[in-house]
Amino acid sequence: MITGLKLAKGLGAEVIEAKCDSLLVVNQVNESFEVRDDQMQRYLDKLQVTLYRFKEWTLDHVPREQNSEADALANLGSSVEEDDIVPRTVIQLSMAVVEEGHAVINSTCLTWDWRNKYIDYLKHGKFPADPKVSRTLRAKATRFSLAETGMLYRRTFYGSLAVCLGPGDTNYVLREIHDDICGNHSSADSLVHKVIRAGYYWDSMEKDTKEFVRKCDKC
Repeated sequence: MITGLKLAKGLGAEVIEAKCDSLLVVNQVNESFEVRDDQMQRYLDKLQVTLYRFKEWTLDHVPREQNSEADALANLGSSVEEDDIVPRTVIQLSMAVVEEGHAVINSTCLTWDWRNKYIDYLKHGKFPADPKVSRTLRAKATRFSLAETGMLYRRTFYGSLAVCLGPGDTNYVLREIHDDICGNHSSADSLVHKVIRAGYYWDSMEKDTKEFVRKCDKC
């Protein structure tokens, strides 16, 4: 829950409506139950500090049988290796959030997406063990560059550098370019070119753009 709240805050959320299948946790957070375990108390302290960063928040109990998809993802996240994580599917904690009485969060694994493999290669020289996948990554990486700030860029066909976006930013950019600032409800192919000219890139942009246009009633 603490990690989910940190990710939500990182995406700019101000109001949180959280759900949890643990009645014990829900009642402890909502102060209906007393916390007697020292380890649990440290988690609760950390959680309360995190919740104070939001303007409004609620936490409701959802029975496990009504939360099967999230439960399956949680079990999957605890069983896979970092290299096997598929973008936008599972968030994995590789360390406990609370250790030795103080909060520790491993932020390097919280937002794994398509950019990380290029960042790891350009910054640390790390590449996949599979020779075929490694060759493909090395070839594609020649079009990417990493700034000192940690921002990843990709050289476009126009010769300019485009900011590489993660999953949390792509929908906003598509919405702004498609029907707000530029406002002419263009086709998917046209929208892709406009996004690139605006200086943005992500690896699934063609697929995401087609899906975005398909859902637009005006288009």
